Amino acid sequence: MQYTHIIFDLDGTLLNTLEDLGDAANHVCRQNGWPEHKMDEYRYFVGNGIPKLVERFAPKNITPEQYDAALRDFKAYYQIHKEDKTAPYAGIPEMLEALQAAGFHMSVLTNKADEMAGPLMEGYFPGRLEAVQGALPNCPPKPDPTLLHRLMDRLGAAPEHTIFVGDSNVDVRTGKNGGLDVCGVLWGFRTAEELTAEGADYLVQHPGELVYLLTGTGWLPGEEVDTAVELLRAGETIGVPTETVYGLAADATQAKAVQAIYDAKGRPETKPLNVLVDGMAMVETVCKDIPEDAYRLAEAFWPGPLTMILKGNGTLPEIVPAGGTTQGVRCPQHPATLEVIRRLGKPLACPSANISGARSPKSAADVIGQLAGIIPAVLDGGPCTVGVESTILDLTHTPYRILRQGGLSQEAIETALGKPVSG
Repeated sequence: MQYTHIIFDLDGTLLNTLEDLGDAANHVCRQNGWPEHKMDEYRYFVGNGIPKLVERFAPKNITPEQYDAALRDFKAYYQIHKEDKTAPYAGIPEMLEALQAAGFHMSVLTNKADEMAGPLMEGYFPGRLEAVQGALPNCPPKPDPTLLHRLMDRLGAAPEHTIFVGDSNVDVRTGKNGGLDVCGVLWGFRTAEELTAEGADYLVQHPGELVYLLTGTGWLPGEEVDTAVELLRAGETIGVPTETVYGLAADATQAKAVQAIYDAKGRPETKPLNVLVDGMAMVETVCKDIPEDAYRLAEAFWPGPLTMILKGNGTLPEIVPAGGTTQGVRCPQHPATLEVIRRLGKPLACPSANISGARSPKSAADVIGQLAGIIPAVLDGGPCTVGVESTILDLTHTPYRILRQGGLSQEAIETALGKPVSG
């Protein structure tokens, strides 16, 4: 199914609001001398809006007047304390950035009051959501589809191209009542059993899995180095972070994996690929006749934005140097990618992770924006700190020659070497 629009639930899906809701409810209970509830109980009290929440935490035998007073007290307290402990779930901001970069139209439908929901979303996720629809007076809340249909009409969203994403049975029912496919998320308030019983079409355990479901390219948090290494060992091509720009990496010893780089980028196969290494010991496995100046430069600038062109020793597949006799090598200054290289134990063929001729990516979202569905995953190491490609220095001829001016200056190179290089 090709989706163009994503409609998210709010509480338990984008924001973890449980403690602030529970604290407000227990405040009202204390004020009235009612029994308080454990936070886990509130997982099942929330989901149908604040009036229903008050009905659930209040004693069953209260009068209508007591209920109305409790509702007023809850709203007043929660309005002041609604962001004391509330925060996005881990990975949600990155997920939204990636999905927006991939071209999805995203919005929110929530049973929170409409006047509260919009400012809350803009505060946490500025510029990510095209619309936020909250609960309105005299309009039935979720799972009734009235507000869902109103939101979809406003966005021009076709049911067959829209997916509803939420964490509870209410959310699944809402999507189904509106004729939508539904994805249940397991980081929220409810269980997989509940979501499955309600008929969720998909379940995801991490925001990165939702990115993969919707784009075909998974978003991996930076700590998931082992997953990245497993993909590379299996011959996959993935996006990886460096301090310069994001790279499109493959095990440089696997010719088919390297071919996938050329295919993904639309890169001419006559253009050689540089490789990423974890130090000079790895350089010695792929290069020969290495001058002492290379060790001097590595000592001064590696890890860092310097690519050195040296003589290849023929151990890498011909597709890497494009049939040539030289090999570009660089040690990237990014802990996640350095750890990937160390655990893989092999150099990475790794040009920039963009379609040839397009803008070089400076974030994982940029990579997904260009290569969604083309590569299986991108390892998110945050935004690039340098943001321009590395400087390329050819050490196979004297005087040494800068082939591309990038993140390291000619002056710095000349100072380290104690002699001039040509630009």
